[in-house]
Amino acid sequence: MDEALKTEFEVDGFVMRAWREDDVDEALEVVLENREHLQTYMQWMTPDYSIADARKFIVQGIKDRLDRKTLGLALIADGRLVGSTGFNRLDWKARVCEIGYWIDHRQEGKGIVSKACRAMIDYAFDDLEMNRVEIRCSAENSRSAAVPERLGFKLEGTLRQAEVLNGRAHDFLIYGLLAEDEKLW
Repeated sequence: MDEALKTEFEVDGFVMRAWREDDVDEALEVVLENREHLQTYMQWMTPDYSIADARKFIVQGIKDRLDRKTLGLALIADGRLVGSTGFNRLDWKARVCEIGYWIDHRQEGKGIVSKACRAMIDYAFDDLEMNRVEIRCSAENSRSAAVPERLGFKLEGTLRQAEVLNGRAHDFLIYGLLAEDEKLW
């Protein structure tokens, strides 16, 4: 399956669409508005995050999507950028992908991330014929961990001190969902 990756998803109450180069200014604005919220658990959110970082993220994401390595999507609610989701990794040989996400702190608790992940899971299994979907998050990020738990993922392990966030090593949880698990629903 070498066809282009899907670039737009209509979800209940919002849209997920591929990042575009003209998203740079709005992406920077939302990221900076959420600096405190994001820097706790997102390694890429550095104190000097800039327009150049936002541009690099979007341009590299577009290239990686075209090369079928990742699929980065902007979350748009009420015509406004409110976060990001997608596949941080696509391993076509092993048929494994990893979902990542972040959301504007003002949008938390509205079900957007869970619905976005559900759409990505369906796309992974139904269209991309993946066998496994993973979600990884800091063991200290209970809100993020609640998403895979809510969606039926199994906690498969803890990677001890796997990432350095804010100068301190964090344990990371690995959640997995198999195509055969989905058939049990």
